[in-house]
Amino acid sequence: MSYFFLAMLAAQIILGAYLGRRCRWAFGAVLPPWLMARRVFWPLVAALVMSFPVVHFFGRWLGVAWPPWLFFATAILYGALAMGFATVVVVDALGLLARHVSFLQAARAYAGRHPHYLGFFILGIVAAQVAWGFHRAYTPRETYFSPVVHKPLRNGAGQLRIVQISDLHISIYSSAALMQEMVSRVNRLQPDVIVITGDIIDNSVKPYFDQEMPRILGGLKSRYGVYAILSNHDYYGESPKRNIEAYIRSNMRVLRDEVFYLEEPGITLIGRDDRIRGDRLPPGAAPDITSKRAPLAELTARADPATPWILLDHQPRDIDEAIAQKIDLQFSGHTHGGQFFPINFVVKFLFEETWGMLTRGDYSLIVTCGFGTWGPPLRLPTYAEIAVADVVFQGP
Repeated sequence: MSYFFLAMLAAQIILGAYLGRRCRWAFGAVLPPWLMARRVFWPLVAALVMSFPVVHFFGRWLGVAWPPWLFFATAILYGALAMGFATVVVVDALGLLARHVSFLQAARAYAGRHPHYLGFFILGIVAAQVAWGFHRAYTPRETYFSPVVHKPLRNGAGQLRIVQISDLHISIYSSAALMQEMVSRVNRLQPDVIVITGDIIDNSVKPYFDQEMPRILGGLKSRYGVYAILSNHDYYGESPKRNIEAYIRSNMRVLRDEVFYLEEPGITLIGRDDRIRGDRLPPGAAPDITSKRAPLAELTARADPATPWILLDHQPRDIDEAIAQKIDLQFSGHTHGGQFFPINFVVKFLFEETWGMLTRGDYSLIVTCGFGTWGPPLRLPTYAEIAVADVVFQGP
């Protein structure tokens, strides 16, 4: 866990140094001299780039109660800075390319004489990305998948509709109206089973109750029930036990290293605890269990091999283990599909599948980019996703 925050701080330093240097080049001649003075400019840059970790992490560890608008504003700023960093890197790369392309050299020379024009152009691009990303984060869409499971259902049906939602990240600045819209859209899909694959709560259970989420999420309806698992963010807050109690009050069946057989359709759900369980956690976290989660082989040993095995595991890792244990279908979240540019490219190096469906032989994995957002309420090119799996069951 500490490595994540060290990496984040290092990234903030690099981001601030790079953007600050390019900002001084672009606007140094048009902004007031007092603002460009090093003793003013660089502390201001440091305050801007560090505002997100200070408000969202260190403030919570120190027990500081920031107002919701400050959480929201610093989250938007963090997203804008990340998008701005990537945009400036792309523009600088094009500038280097322009040195060797004759018809671009005039444009490069013009930008050199009037750097503030280029600076304002980049600011416009970043503003457009933020606006579009905000729109996509608050505009839900369904994504349809058709995985095939090579085992029959005992009730003789050939298909089952499983609706997956994940990564709601309900926090102090979440939208209760958006969650209500999600519930309405899910119910209109008439699911047979609803699975929620983690990160329901961002870190504290308090906003979950303040925004009446037990009532809102308790309105989810399906033929065979609503099933949830724990995730890394359940271990970042006050206590996973308190989160579980909140989920139960929302009419969810929580599967924590548990095998659950649905007799009517004849499927076996295997709900894993998160792989972070038992690891070192950030200050303020209070895990109720310190041991590691159960091995998947221990869980499958309790399951009937004649039934379809559907695995719920928040993080889409250990794919080879799932295949070796003959899992038929797995639902995961966690990645957010990178959530927004440029992080969507980074996560591709961390996970084999970041968003969509992967199939290997008789095994299928569906990874949703999630419905909510972590940090900046921005999604680009992802969107607030409801995953709809119309699972086809075939006999041997």
